[in-house]
Amino acid sequence: MTTTTPTGRPKVDLKDPADLLAAIPYILGFHPEDSVVVFGQRGPDRKRQGLTLRVDLPPPGLEKDQAFDLAARLSATAHTGATVAVIGGGTLNPAGRPPRRRFVRRLESSLAEFGIPVLHPLWAPRIAAGVPWGCYRDTSCGGVLPDPRESVIAAIVTSDGHITRESREELEHLFDAGPPETLARRADLLNRLADPPWPDEPVVEAGLAEVNAALARVARGDRTITDDQAVRLAWALSLVEVRSACLLTAAPADSPLARAAEDLWLRLARELPEPESAEALCLKAHAAYARGDLTVAGMALARACAVDPEHGLARLLTVALDSMLAPSEVAGIVLRQQEEGPRYVLSLESSGGSA
Repeated sequence: MTTTTPTGRPKVDLKDPADLLAAIPYILGFHPEDSVVVFGQRGPDRKRQGLTLRVDLPPPGLEKDQAFDLAARLSATAHTGATVAVIGGGTLNPAGRPPRRRFVRRLESSLAEFGIPVLHPLWAPRIAAGVPWGCYRDTSCGGVLPDPRESVIAAIVTSDGHITRESREELEHLFDAGPPETLARRADLLNRLADPPWPDEPVVEAGLAEVNAALARVARGDRTITDDQAVRLAWALSLVEVRSACLLTAAPADSPLARAAEDLWLRLARELPEPESAEALCLKAHAAYARGDLTVAGMALARACAVDPEHGLARLLTVALDSMLAPSEVAGIVLRQQEEGPRYVLSLESSGGSA
């Protein structure tokens, strides 16, 4: 599995190995195990933080392929250096050298082919306070990790309302579907509803009002979704005009509207049956992408593509993610479209819809 994290995350000090290692869970959003994390560095002085890539450590025989793939992904956008951190992978040998040295050499060689030197290759068995860390080049280089929870980046991420999970698997559970009986009941209701659920109103305006009402409920702290609300919201998201307005809530990412919207999309991704859940998954992926959380964006896209392999937006965002399109560019597109004055907009003020 691959995790990509962009420059939208809080900045970390690339020169202090211990602080950099301790920041990894807060950069990724989870505590990695048996992973390699590559921190891209930019600029002629290599002091600007670039993309961060995380992959599972490769099994024997796949080190060369994994190393080349990582190097190629990092080279897709302008990077002038990299810092490599291996988490786990074994224990120190009798000479005090860290494990997976062969893979690290392969990775250094592959990055060099793309003109990206590895400035510092690091290792730690896990990320926790007091855990010893070391360096692949110099056995005298090392120390013990500070408490990750007391780092500056931990304070920033926590104050922003983001939760750092204990593992990638725990993060993936965010997208677990709701109770099967609930989803089956709502699927049946949708199948029996041949016409829009707003017989006496213009469909697009009614759909927008439905989403506005749901956003207002989320902003008030009400995250429950009834069967009737689920059916109406599924219908609303089936309308291209409504989906377009939903996409425009993604920026600026720190606005109350963007936060409420992303919360709503995740809730609907779990509470709508397939294939309707694909729309909410794509909206969640788009919002996370614009916010700079490519880990969550990738997970949401994987689920959306599994639900609907031909979904246009899911495929488009997947291509953007694989091509390393910067989150700032995604957010910039949203802001430019907002400035152009879209015909349909959403807000946190309810304008009708089901209560």
